[in-house]
Amino acid sequence: MKVLIVFNHPAPYKVAIFNELAKYVDLTVIFERTKAKDRPVEFYSNNKYGFKALFITKGYVGNEGNISSLVKHYIKHHFREYDHIIMNGYSHLAEIKAIHYMKKHHIRFSLMINGGIIRDNESSFKKNYKTKLISSADFYISPSKKSDEYLIYYGAKKDRIHNYPYSNLSINEFVDKPVDKGSLREKLNLPVEGKIFVNASQFIDRKNNMELLSIFKDRKETLLLIGEGDELKKYNDFIVNNKIHNVIILPFKAKEDLFEYFRACDGFISLAKEDIFGHTIIEALANGLPVIASNKVNSALEYIKDGYNGYIVDIEDENAINKAIDEIVNINAINCVKSVKNNTFENCGKVLFDILAEENQ
Repeated sequence: MKVLIVFNHPAPYKVAIFNELAKYVDLTVIFERTKAKDRPVEFYSNNKYGFKALFITKGYVGNEGNISSLVKHYIKHHFREYDHIIMNGYSHLAEIKAIHYMKKHHIRFSLMINGGIIRDNESSFKKNYKTKLISSADFYISPSKKSDEYLIYYGAKKDRIHNYPYSNLSINEFVDKPVDKGSLREKLNLPVEGKIFVNASQFIDRKNNMELLSIFKDRKETLLLIGEGDELKKYNDFIVNNKIHNVIILPFKAKEDLFEYFRACDGFISLAKEDIFGHTIIEALANGLPVIASNKVNSALEYIKDGYNGYIVDIEDENAINKAIDEIVNINAINCVKSVKNNTFENCGKVLFDILAEENQ
C-alpha cells in the first residue's frame, strides 16, 4: 500500500508515528516547512526518517504556515501513485490549494486531525468555508470524542470517522516500576523535601501559566515550569515583584531529560485557556504523574477521570484548583500509567494501518 501524508512541520512525535506506519506501508510525507518558527532547533534534533520525507523550503508564513502551491503541484503530478492521500491540515493556503484541487478533480483524500475547538463567535463565512474544506474529505482520522464533535460540526459524517490512539511516546518510555523521587531530585538539583508540581509548555498566553504563578504564590508546594517563550520575562517579573520563592523555571528539555523531571515530581498541572489536544497530558500520565488540567484541554477530557488519575478543573474556579492540588497526591501512579497504556507510537502506527486497510476494502 502506498500512502502520501501532508503535514506542516516535522514535529518529532509525528515523525515517530509516521515511522511506525512506514513499517506497514510505502510511505511518503510532504512537510510544508523544515521547522515551525516558534520551535527551537533542538526540538527536531533527534528526528530520523524511516520513510520518504520531502521538505518544502519556501512560502513560509507565520509560525507554521505555507502559502506556496507546491503541495498541490506534487499531488497533481503524483496522485495516481498512491492508494491513500492524507491531509493533516486545512488551514494554511498550501493545504487549501491542495484540497480545492483534489475536490475539483475528484481525487479521494482523508483528513487526520490533532483536534479542534468550536468557537461561538466564529463568523458564518469562516464556518461555511471550513465546512466546505472539511466535508470534502472521504473519511477522517480523529484522536478523541471532542475531535469527533468538531469534525461533525464542520460537515463530517459520523460513520466516516475513525478513531486512533494519538501518541507522543514509545512503549519503552512508560514508567514500569516505582520511582525513587528523592534520588532523582538530588540528581536534578530539585528540592528534596515537599511536593513539586510541574508544567511543561510554551511560555505563551494560551498556556495560562500566569494563573499558575498566581495560585502557587500563596501555596507551600514548589511549582516547576519547563519551557521557552515570549512570556518568560513576564513570569520572572511577577516572581520578583511578589517575592516568590517556590517557583523554578527551566528552559526547554529534550524528551528523555523532561521525563526525568516528570518522574521527580508529584503532579502535573495545566490551566491552559485552550488546547486542541495537549501532548504533555499523555506524557505525564505515562510517567506515573497524576494530572490537574483545565476543561479546555482536549486530551485531558479524553483521558482524565476525576479521582482516578487526576482532576478536570475550570480555570475560573480557584477553589476547585486548590482542592485538586491538595487531593491529587493521593492518586496511585499505577492508575495514571494504565489510563494511557494504548497510546504508544507502536500501537498508533498499527491502528492507522488497520484504518487504511479497512478503507481499501
